[in-house]
Amino acid sequence: MHKYTRGEFAQAFLKELNVPVTKNTMRVLLAWQQAEGDAGRFNPLNTTEDWPGATIFNGVGVKNYRSFDDGVKATVRTLNYGADRNLYGYHRIRAALRRNERPWHALKAVEESSWGTGGLALRVLRSVPVLAEIFRHHRLSQ
Repeated sequence: MHKYTRGEFAQAFLKELNVPVTKNTMRVLLAWQQAEGDAGRFNPLNTTEDWPGATIFNGVGVKNYRSFDDGVKATVRTLNYGADRNLYGYHRIRAALRRNERPWHALKAVEESSWGTGGLALRVLRSVPVLAEIFRHHRLSQ
């Protein structure tokens, strides 16, 4: 059984979102995942998106997903739903990723959205270059 990493989740998420996998976009996703902290199974960005077979992880409604692919697709659906309807500040997040903006600018969009992490993602960003290799190998909750 393959154990997926945060780096693999970030790459799959970006590809599913039709965003280039670059140093900038990877740093954004790695910092964002770290800032989210404890996460549901196959759900390092802690989305609450309903999905077939998903179960509830916590009292906020964060989900556990049955598979890596389910988690990636549910997370992309969450971002696209808000972005396509100009809701929750998600359009700015998706646009920043698609433009390959500097990580600080993209994470500022995260923090100013309803998906924000209380500023933690921006604080984590400073440590991502050093910790990127560790995060790449950090196993997702399965």
